[in-house]
Amino acid sequence: MRYLICLLLLIGSLGSYATPKSAWPMPKRKFMLVPGVYYYRATSYWNPDRQVIAFGDDARFTSVNVRLYGEYGLSDRWTLVGTLPFTANAYTSNTTDVRNNGLADAELGVRYNLLNVENRRYLSVQGVGIAPLYQNGTKIPFLGYASSGAELRLLYAGSLKLGTRDAYFNTEVGYRRFFNAGDFQLSQVPLLATFGWYVSPKNVLVGELSGLISYSNRFRELNPANLSVNTDFRFFKASISYGRKLGESAWIYAGIYRDFYGRNVGIGRGFTVTSVIRF
Repeated sequence: MRYLICLLLLIGSLGSYATPKSAWPMPKRKFMLVPGVYYYRATSYWNPDRQVIAFGDDARFTSVNVRLYGEYGLSDRWTLVGTLPFTANAYTSNTTDVRNNGLADAELGVRYNLLNVENRRYLSVQGVGIAPLYQNGTKIPFLGYASSGAELRLLYAGSLKLGTRDAYFNTEVGYRRFFNAGDFQLSQVPLLATFGWYVSPKNVLVGELSGLISYSNRFRELNPANLSVNTDFRFFKASISYGRKLGESAWIYAGIYRDFYGRNVGIGRGFTVTSVIRF
């Protein structure tokens, strides 16, 4: 319990995805809690022709996202999943300073394990509903699309050996649809590939490639002061993190990431601090 208290204090001191989702089923009547802090910063963007454009006027967009993610094992195959996020967005320049914060898009759903191969390979499918806990008015930067939605995701994961060391992988592809994003019919395709290597029983290095492809029925060019409502874009980012085991039931992770490819999207970089606590 002291590890949970310390982590929550750390989150508070920082002022307030990648929420872990994997194909592994949660054991029946077991619970996993994942609090995390995610920091994003951008001072330039890729335009629709992939040219790098500075925001200008010494401007920058920053976002601090605090998420509480949880899983509960309903049975050996069914897992309940949910996310509660708080977001603080800001756009500042030599002449502008606009800020907005609040609860963002909550998620709730289930994951079903389709295939278990000798407790080493898992294929699962996950569906969640998306509910905005805010409304977009005149205050910017917006916290999101202010639209309900749903996501379906296919996940494949497993454990393996690299010499004498344990390792694991997790791959995901999904389809997300927002139902009432104004005049837009908005869809997104999230992609994820994760690889973890245990350098010792209590230490792990994690590398990750992830991306998001977003498209709508009416093209909207990026507005640097309001990045959260961009509808037509794509980006891919790379991240690396280090995890340390605390006691018997908790891990803490710290990592950095950077966007390396994109179109009509901010060029972001930042850091993450998360923990995984099992009960």
